Amino acid sequence: MEKTGIILKKAASFLLTLMALPLLMGQAPFTPPLNSWKKVDEGFEVRSLHLQGQPFQVPFKIRALRLELSRFPVRVIDSRDLGAIRLEVRAMVQKSQALGAVNGGFFFPDYRPLGLLIVDGRETNPLRKADWGIFLIQDNVPKITHTKDFLPDKNISQALQVGPRLVVGGRELTMKRQIARRSAVGITYKNQVVLANTEDTDAYAQDLARIFWLSEDEGGLGCKDAMSLDGGPSAQMFVEYKSLKIDIPGGWGVPNSLGVFKK
Repeated sequence: MEKTGIILKKAASFLLTLMALPLLMGQAPFTPPLNSWKKVDEGFEVRSLHLQGQPFQVPFKIRALRLELSRFPVRVIDSRDLGAIRLEVRAMVQKSQALGAVNGGFFFPDYRPLGLLIVDGRETNPLRKADWGIFLIQDNVPKITHTKDFLPDKNISQALQVGPRLVVGGRELTMKRQIARRSAVGITYKNQVVLANTEDTDAYAQDLARIFWLSEDEGGLGCKDAMSLDGGPSAQMFVEYKSLKIDIPGGWGVPNSLGVFKK
């Protein structure tokens, strides 16, 4: 009995050491939050996440929208259609009568867009041969594809080329170790569109990919595909719908965004 007691004590001590290891290393493990999507309207949800602990490299926040396109279409907003070469996302929302938006793609120093833009079936900027992704709406179904796999089609109503892709076919991609403010777009397994911004925090691209890839049960956004939008001072989000108000400004105006509209 004495030997058995010693063995049990050693086993218990070993398990406690394993559980305490992340704390000893200076970072507690990530505890998945309960499903915290809040319903704003049928087909329109919002979520706030404060992420810290392993596997994330630094603490950061996420503000996200989850949308059903049948009720809340997502459209590309081109600032040139609003009479300007660039606008803050807040101004784009107000001028286009959208409910909200997140910043879009890359651009030249003079604010000319870089990459494909299709707005309501009309190409407003050509495809760029680059190792990027393309978020598009085809036959009212959202998709994210690689540039090399893109095929022009008259049934594509919206398209935005940017990148890199974060999640592809349910698989988290390996990202470069870069930290910045971030915006991103994802598609769930139910073909809902997720628009996200890291608020006033910087995040590593890998951590952003991880939270989009993780299932809801694991505290993530549960996306089968996801793609980074332009980041740094370009990253911004504005939403004003019913009781919801989100105002996350960027450092400058941008030439395009992904806007949310009511059908």
